[in-house]
Amino acid sequence: MNKSRGKLILLIVAGAPLCYSALPSTSAATDYSTIRVRLTMSPSKPASVSITLSEAYKVKEKPSLTLPKGSYTVSSVSSGIRVRGQGVDQVFTSATTLQPTKESALMTVSKTTHGNIKYLGDMRFAKSSSSLTLTNYVALEKYLYGVVAYEMSNAFPIEALKAQAVSARSYAIKSFNPSRSYDIGDTASDQVYKGFNSSYKRVINAVDGTKGEVATYNGKIISTYYSASNGGQTEYPGNTWGGGDAKNKAYPYLTQKDDPYDLRNKYSIMQKIFVPKDVENSSDGISDSGIDADYVVRVVNVNEWANVRRDTSTTSEIVGRAPLNSMYKWIDTKGDWFQIEFEGDPAYIHNSVSQKVKNGSFAYKNPVLTDLQNSAYQVLKDSKSIENATDIKIVSVDEFKNGKERWPGTGSRNYVTAKGTLTVQYYSTKSDKISSSESVNVEMKLMNTSSSGSYLMGHDYLNSILRMRGVETTDGGYNVTNARYGHGVGMSQRGAQQMANEGKSYREIMAFYFDGTKITKMNTDDSSTDLPDRDDGEDTSTPALKVTSSTLNIGSNTITKVDEQTSVAKFMDAIKVENGKAELTDHSGKAKTSGTIATGDVVRIKDNKGSVKQTHNVIIYGDVSGDGAINIFDIAAIRRDILGVKSLSGVYKSAADLNSDSNINIFDIAAVRRHILGVKAIEQK
Repeated sequence: MNKSRGKLILLIVAGAPLCYSALPSTSAATDYSTIRVRLTMSPSKPASVSITLSEAYKVKEKPSLTLPKGSYTVSSVSSGIRVRGQGVDQVFTSATTLQPTKESALMTVSKTTHGNIKYLGDMRFAKSSSSLTLTNYVALEKYLYGVVAYEMSNAFPIEALKAQAVSARSYAIKSFNPSRSYDIGDTASDQVYKGFNSSYKRVINAVDGTKGEVATYNGKIISTYYSASNGGQTEYPGNTWGGGDAKNKAYPYLTQKDDPYDLRNKYSIMQKIFVPKDVENSSDGISDSGIDADYVVRVVNVNEWANVRRDTSTTSEIVGRAPLNSMYKWIDTKGDWFQIEFEGDPAYIHNSVSQKVKNGSFAYKNPVLTDLQNSAYQVLKDSKSIENATDIKIVSVDEFKNGKERWPGTGSRNYVTAKGTLTVQYYSTKSDKISSSESVNVEMKLMNTSSSGSYLMGHDYLNSILRMRGVETTDGGYNVTNARYGHGVGMSQRGAQQMANEGKSYREIMAFYFDGTKITKMNTDDSSTDLPDRDDGEDTSTPALKVTSSTLNIGSNTITKVDEQTSVAKFMDAIKVENGKAELTDHSGKAKTSGTIATGDVVRIKDNKGSVKQTHNVIIYGDVSGDGAINIFDIAAIRRDILGVKSLSGVYKSAADLNSDSNINIFDIAAVRRHILGVKAIEQK
């Protein structure tokens, strides 16, 4: 049902400054021209807030009072709210609203969860016990300036930004809630909002170029879900979030389809591990560890390398880096640490990134071959009297294909196992000679399961930030593939970027990702204009998740503003979840309860039913190697990326982009070097 609303009325008093109030009328009907954004502060319940005004502001509760431009402190005091600065010292008994006298005026608010941020529009300060709550009353269109730039990047092509603007506007309007004191938050629990930055010209043009436009289906504003990339296929909401066909029917515009644009975008993260068909005659067939020891320690659960330390502590000196799948002589086990022989000397590596295995004739460095070898061992060990998995030689991988579907019968190309037929030989305890060749059928896991049976992204060698796994045939063998950064429902931001780069318009982008929808235009500046009904979609009786932090910056799928060497305990204490809980894993998906936070760690937000609703990847700027510290090894990683020796990707690339220019270059190396030398610390923002 369409709703009518009263018009905004502006009174101009002779001799008084013109006040551009963003506050809506007092009509009981919803006014969509202005959105009320609750700011998240750091700390979360401040007793006082410092602000800076670029122009004069009026005080709504005392129209005769004008605040000159300059700095002020707004405090919660026993008698109300105190505003002090620039010769002004006033206490107001109720909430206080500051209104700019010029439409372009900016208020800088210090210590929000996003830092010191500039805001357009009115700012309402309300007293809550002994603390303050801040709500930004801002024109809907101007609000979007502070959203689109952070849900995408200002560097994206204009048509992709326009698609993001339409999506963000649609989400914002569906969030209007006249029954409470604000409409929407400023974190990833709703949409990340960081005020106004005049330098983001492309974003501003994208918002202005789609003014008033929302996506609708059968006359109702839709749920415009999006994620970074989808791995080449959009996903049904009933698969990703549960609910099956009933959920899918509630969102008929969120369909499953191939997305060639996402695949063609070079910035879409995809991991591929090649598995040769003819193993015996390939470089991967060189399988002897070359180590004279009964046991070896293999490096696992890392993207590139693991730290090797002087002693059994995460604060102990790093003596070197051990590459993924490299093997070392095992000397001893001390608690959670393996003592190994590293470059001729004893050293230590943590068991979360390594595994102790029986040395043998065939210890493969290719992680998939090792997985297949272990699977063959489970099939043959008893009937063939094989003592160790490394006693099995893989001659060839005759067949390798997708196994169990994650969501059977839905058409999703997301698999939890892979099946293969191998030709193997082996040493038996009954003979000193290697056996003749024989065939064995095996199945290996692409996803692990929890004790409750749910699937986990953590894996020994597959990147845990990616969610879509499978096997494909290629020249000379097969690839194990790992893609989809995010939930995969609705619009792929990388797909939208590619479509725009190929000349597609934002309307074509929206039509591709949201089937059967239309772009509906309305005048969001005029409160008398009716908007389409808001299709609530989700069951509103379910308590909404809210994730906040007084010290960390919680983005749509990242957490930043984390100091190096931050302990796990301190980090987790800083995350507050309403109607749910936060769980921490390392990059491989293993639970992390001690030690220090590092780039690549993952925070999963679960609702009260235990379902994962949000995933946030930790980024510590400068910690490119993922050990939680900023040191010379990070310089080496950046240098390898620049030289094309080993490219950085995902959160590790983000951690290396210290100049925020979307490029990895010598200036980023210089920033790390200055940090190490103590000249200038890297800002965690």
